[in-house]
Amino acid sequence: MNCKNCQTVLRLEFRFCPTCGAKTEVQRITFPALLRDFIDRFLDLDNSVVRTFTGMILRPEAVIGGYITGLRKRYLNPVSFLGIALTLSGILIFVMQKLYAGEIDFTGGAENLNPEFARKWSNIAFDFNAVLFLLYLPVFALPAYLLMNKVRYNLAEYFVAFVYTVSEYSILSFPFSLALLIYDAESYLDFSRYSLALIFVYVLWVLWRLNRYSFLPFLGRSLVYSAFTIFLFFGLIIGLMVLLLLTGYFELTDFQPVETAQAISSSAMNWAS
Repeated sequence: MNCKNCQTVLRLEFRFCPTCGAKTEVQRITFPALLRDFIDRFLDLDNSVVRTFTGMILRPEAVIGGYITGLRKRYLNPVSFLGIALTLSGILIFVMQKLYAGEIDFTGGAENLNPEFARKWSNIAFDFNAVLFLLYLPVFALPAYLLMNKVRYNLAEYFVAFVYTVSEYSILSFPFSLALLIYDAESYLDFSRYSLALIFVYVLWVLWRLNRYSFLPFLGRSLVYSAFTIFLFFGLIIGLMVLLLLTGYFELTDFQPVETAQAISSSAMNWAS
C-alpha cells in the first residue's frame, strides 16, 4: 500500500504516513467530518486554545518561549491564535456597524473635529481592521527588541511574541467590549481610550515575564519603551493619514477644524452672492 500524497510505501498497520503525516484511511466526507477537519487544521481547539489563553495570562513566557524553542503541540500556534482574535474583532466591528453606529460619537467629544474626517477615519478602521491589527505588531515589537531584550530574541521572534500578546489582549477584551456596546454604546470610545492604557500594562507584564529585569532597571526601560512605542504609534497614524491624503481618500478640508471649515464655507458663499 502506498501513501496517496507522497507515494511512500506503507505497512498495513500504519494509521499515518511516516513521511508526510497523512492518514492512511480516509472516511467519506460528511458535515461533521468537515467541521472536525477545519478545527484540526486551523484552530486546533480540541487541546490547546484554553491552555494558550490561560497561559498568556499566568505564564506568558511559557507559551511564547515554548513556541520559539520548538514546543508546537502544547499551545496553539500564533497564526491560529491571531485568527481567533481577528474573528472576534470582526464580530465586534460587525455589531458596531450594523446595530450601534448611530449611537457612537466618532469625534470622541472633540467639538472642533471635522465630522467628515471622523467618518472617513472610522470607515478605514472598520474596513481594514485586520490590516491595522497587523501594523500594530512592529510598533510593539521593535522597541521591545531594542530595549527589552535580556532574553535575546531576534526581531522575528519578538514578532511571534507580540502576535500572541496582542491577540490575547484582543480576545480578553472582547466580552467586555461587546457588553459595553450592548448596554452603553455611547461610552464605547471612552472605554477604548482606557483600553489603550490597559494594553500597555499587559504588554509590560509580558515583557517582564520574558526578561525578568529587576525592579529599577525594568522601570526605567518601561518608561523609555512606552515613550518609543507611543512615538511609533503616532508615526504610524500620521503615515497612514498622509498615504490616504496622497491617494485622494482624504481631502485637505477634512483636516480643518469645524469652526475654520464653516468660516471658509461662509466666506465662499458671501463672495459668490
